[in-house]
Amino acid sequence: MKTLTKMKKVCCFNRFVLFAMALSLVTTFTACSSDDDDSNIPVYSLKDVDGNYSGKMLTEPFVSTLESKGEGEEPAGADITAEVKDNQIMIKKLPVDDLIKSIVGEENAGAIIENLGDINYNIPYTPAFDESKSNILLQLKPEPLEIKFVNEPAPTQAEEGEEPSDEIIIKVTIEAEKNGTYTYDGKKLAFIIKATEVKVGEADFTDFPATTFTFNIVKE
Repeated sequence: MKTLTKMKKVCCFNRFVLFAMALSLVTTFTACSSDDDDSNIPVYSLKDVDGNYSGKMLTEPFVSTLESKGEGEEPAGADITAEVKDNQIMIKKLPVDDLIKSIVGEENAGAIIENLGDINYNIPYTPAFDESKSNILLQLKPEPLEIKFVNEPAPTQAEEGEEPSDEIIIKVTIEAEKNGTYTYDGKKLAFIIKATEVKVGEADFTDFPATTFTFNIVKE
């Protein structure tokens, strides 16, 4: 009888050990499976929009200086490069030829454009994910664009002791009606800003036609 009792105890103990081992294996496999699943989940960050970009900028309504794809087709736009970091879109060498022509006319713009240096323009923004988390939305907060150029006197006037060249500042009010969008698919950044008002020196330029700048750029 005692021998039978001992055998039952040993059998129960062995079953307990087997159960504990099986439970341990199941836990291990579950953890590994969980780790594998986690590794396949992409990790998104609002900093994903940061980087160097290149692409095209289309200026409307004045687009005479932009390249054309062909007769009857939309203009291809001007080449543009930008860097995005620290919640700013930093546009390098912003093409402003068409903007100047909109302000002073095509005939008078040549001399001004020749005297312009590189125009760099930064656009602050606040980022947020869209509902699908497949895009980053950029709430643009554009500041006024300042274009400085030197008003050179005519050669005859300079010889007669005319005052030295004056610096003239064109101040352009820039607005953004919609959010910019960074799309993970293709790493594309698209946004639109609009020049709505212009002041030349201290005088308002009342005949200025609102000018839209459309950017389509891709991260390098």
